[in-house]
Amino acid sequence: MDFLLEVIYYSIDNILTTIFSPLFWIILLVVLFQYIQTGKMEKGILGSYKRSPFLNTLSSGLYGLIGGIFGSIIFIYFNVFISQKDFLFIFPLSLILSIIHPRFICFSYAGGIISLSNLILGWPKINVTSIMFIVGVLHLVESLLILLDGTNSKIPIFMEREDHIVGGFAMNRFWPVPFLVFLNNGTMIPVTLIAILGYGDISLSRLPEDKAKETSLYLFVFSIILIILSSKSQNNEVYKYLAAIFAPVAHEIIIALGKLREERGRYIFKPSRNGLKILDTLPGSIGEKIGFNSGDIIVSLNGKRIFSKEDIEEILYYRPRILWANVLDMKKGYVSKEYKSSNGEGIKSLGIIVVSDTSDYQLVVEEAEVPIMRFINKFRGKKSIFRN
Repeated sequence: MDFLLEVIYYSIDNILTTIFSPLFWIILLVVLFQYIQTGKMEKGILGSYKRSPFLNTLSSGLYGLIGGIFGSIIFIYFNVFISQKDFLFIFPLSLILSIIHPRFICFSYAGGIISLSNLILGWPKINVTSIMFIVGVLHLVESLLILLDGTNSKIPIFMEREDHIVGGFAMNRFWPVPFLVFLNNGTMIPVTLIAILGYGDISLSRLPEDKAKETSLYLFVFSIILIILSSKSQNNEVYKYLAAIFAPVAHEIIIALGKLREERGRYIFKPSRNGLKILDTLPGSIGEKIGFNSGDIIVSLNGKRIFSKEDIEEILYYRPRILWANVLDMKKGYVSKEYKSSNGEGIKSLGIIVVSDTSDYQLVVEEAEVPIMRFINKFRGKKSIFRN
């Protein structure tokens, strides 16, 4: 018990000092750039940020430190050793695989391929047990971060499904995770490495919080199994093969299960015949203050039936100071909600994002095209033009 407490204290002390490292801030800048890119889609729908890329980056950095402390405790407690040259093979392969599809940048794929190459061909010379153990622990950390922080920058989106425009949410989170691990060079002093973990998902048939919890659970089970296989591989060569195969295959199964659930699920953010369905509310808006939630259906407003944004605009044209709404709540059924304006100007806007058959939102998100397929299609297009 005393040893565990020492490990915890040592991990916290060393990971927190990472904030003084220039490398950590460089990686934070990379994360900031990612949030600026995803923020363009957010501004295209909302007209403004729900939370600025700068604040998203700071919160990601904080959660990344928490995840790094958790991972470091595991690495130090179990005396995990790794060679620097191991990552010289994994990092480049991850970047190459990401050209095929962005999700392949995950170490599950590169780590599994490199490990199998070592086991079958004898090249490159790496420690398969340590590589697979680290991949397992990093996914364990990722599952924790998804559970705690996976939906904190969710973006309302619209996609075309079943010949209708349906609403949903895109979750994009990135975490710089510093962690301590022993280098396989004879020293017993752990060094700090930094990984970037990410979570990207789309939720159309479930609430984002439910989708994140399910993904977190899948990753937790995946990581525990991989850690067990890696631990057993120290004394049994067969488990090295099992761990190397399990990592990429099981990761693909998790992604396939998520897509299958979305395809077979009922889209909850599609137009309703009962009224006007709410996708999201803007921070600090009247809609947020009155208590509108994602999935609520506004049945009537100030006694008038509501079926479109135009119906709401007609009511707000007169700048009412009091609003009372009959709402069909996803969990509570029919409820009444009321709001009284405290200023003399009345209520001008509800600040809500709605889903209707006559949606006037210009930005409709499409499935991301695989980079290599984008290049092939572009090449085919040029070839076709040349022939004509």
